Amino acid sequence: MSDADVTPHAADHATPRRCAAVRVEAPERHGLIEHEVPAPAAGEVLIEVAAAGVCGSDVELFEGRRPAPYVRYPVIPGHEWAGRIADVGPGVENLPIGAPVVAEGFRSCLVCARCRAGEPTLCTADYAETGFTHPGAFSSLLVVPSRLVHLLPATLPRGTELADCALLEPAACVAAGLLAAQPRPGGRFTVLGTGTLSLLAVQMLAAYQPESLTVVGRGDQHFALAASFGATRCVRSGDAGGLSAVAGRADLVFEATGAAVMVPLAFDLARRGGTVLLEGIAGSGSIEMDPDVFALKQLTVRGVFGAGPAAWSHAIDQLRAGVLDLPSLVSHRIPLTDYARGMALLADRPPTLKKVLFLPA
Repeated sequence: MSDADVTPHAADHATPRRCAAVRVEAPERHGLIEHEVPAPAAGEVLIEVAAAGVCGSDVELFEGRRPAPYVRYPVIPGHEWAGRIADVGPGVENLPIGAPVVAEGFRSCLVCARCRAGEPTLCTADYAETGFTHPGAFSSLLVVPSRLVHLLPATLPRGTELADCALLEPAACVAAGLLAAQPRPGGRFTVLGTGTLSLLAVQMLAAYQPESLTVVGRGDQHFALAASFGATRCVRSGDAGGLSAVAGRADLVFEATGAAVMVPLAFDLARRGGTVLLEGIAGSGSIEMDPDVFALKQLTVRGVFGAGPAAWSHAIDQLRAGVLDLPSLVSHRIPLTDYARGMALLADRPPTLKKVLFLPA
């Protein structure tokens, strides 16, 4: 990006802009609209969206399966995105026009006990997140608080485009778990799932030069990709023999399948004294398990919901260092105006499906 691409001053704040967006009026009721995006107010930034990723929580929002406290209809979805600063509101500094950016989604209150303790994803105020309770990035433009914005490197790794950086949101969620778990170099790690979160976890865990890095998936369609990222063994979840060979051995188990039945398996695969990270959201279903497994195996179990500032910074550092291969995780780039095809892909889940990106018209 040249100096000509970035100007230090805001544009005219007076005039709202109109652009295309996808809006969900209520479960199963959604469509492409033209809406008015307000000029950024004090402490806000207007973003020109380069791409927005689609994930399972967006499908839940469209279908009405997201728990009521975590969505507010009508809403423009889109919480995974990357873009450039188009304008800034009064008082915003050090965020130049044209700069490539991403931003945290959680709009924490900053004043509750959990926020003051540095845990914004545990904010006790009413839940607020871009794309679920506030307008998101299934739009050509969106406005976000400047305090949530993170600048991206002016020069991205070779082969990586700004649109690919929409995957930094799930990468930040993975980073949040790993920063909490503190894996040791040379450890034995197991990742459950072959979706975006799981494959990002494989990339990050491979950087620890593990003794072993096992991936467990319900299907084998992404095993070759996992191996290219550093997985040393790939096992299907229905392969009893393959699972028995790794049961009780992992120092760290990362679970992100979103399938309730995989949670007991995560505990089985962890060694005594090991750590289990639970990042998948099942949404429904129940499991039966022996509650004594926690005490007898002395497991550390951590749930992860979203990512705070440190995790976002870590994910961007991982991108800058070349740890993250984001383009390989994208299978479809679809114009926002053809969003129905993207949602159909998420519902049908063809074997080749990876991350779907919506590109503004």
